[in-house]
Amino acid sequence: METTTPVPTTTAAVPSEDGPAGSRGPLAWADGQILPACDATVPLTDEGFLRGDAIFEAVLVRHGRTHALEPHLARLHRSAAAVELTVDDGAVRQAIGDLLRAWGERDGAVRVILTRGGVLRGLIGAAEWPPSISLGVVEAPWRTAISGVKTLSYAANQWAVRQARALGADDALIVDDGIVHELPTGAVVLIRDGVCSTPDPDRLPILASVSIAALREVADVALVEPSLEDLLAADEVVVLSATRPCLPVHGLHLADGRRQELTAPGPVTQRLRTALEAHIASTLDEPPSQ
Repeated sequence: METTTPVPTTTAAVPSEDGPAGSRGPLAWADGQILPACDATVPLTDEGFLRGDAIFEAVLVRHGRTHALEPHLARLHRSAAAVELTVDDGAVRQAIGDLLRAWGERDGAVRVILTRGGVLRGLIGAAEWPPSISLGVVEAPWRTAISGVKTLSYAANQWAVRQARALGADDALIVDDGIVHELPTGAVVLIRDGVCSTPDPDRLPILASVSIAALREVADVALVEPSLEDLLAADEVVVLSATRPCLPVHGLHLADGRRQELTAPGPVTQRLRTALEAHIASTLDEPPSQ
């Protein structure tokens, strides 16, 4: 569903090197204006704020250019259709373009959020991660009426992260009825005997990962329904998302107290990361017009 509501002319009040852009602080787009993210607001009565009734997308930015923007926007439209929200595609693209121009030729991630109340907001900032992370295996029922839809209703996702951190891990890996699903904010790839596999979004209630699709452009990655036993038998484990193109996992923490150490990065992970980084560098989207 698309509308053609006129978009306000952007006030590109991008500060000098002493302001938010120069200090590398995150920037926001709100009602056609670029401003420090900490100054952006939404109406308190908006259902997106009150109930999480909103959708969003996050897109990798390298040297001021997005990667895989069109697949991300296609997923945004699928999410909108699933929850019956209207997307003004022109406004979304303008918000992203304005933020990229304000951000300059730097790396990071750009996000767009659309709420039930009709509010569109954009956010751009740095995306930094440690060299590797540990995952806490969290058992949880994961199927809902809107599984696989990228909504702002992240209470269950954040609950899972807290459970994982209580196990001493950095992030959560959801397992439902003995089947490995996804991270609260990312996808997972298992590597065993040099063979890569990842949970299949057509058979499991998980998000269809744009990052996995990019990886499958350069590597053979089977779509499967991996069991917890498959996870524990893996030689290497990798996390992928728009802001984490290929992040190795150095440990698995289980609820029964067991911990399994992994080589991070292992040899296959290193090859995947090299191939994916080259692919990203060669397929960046065109820079926004000035």
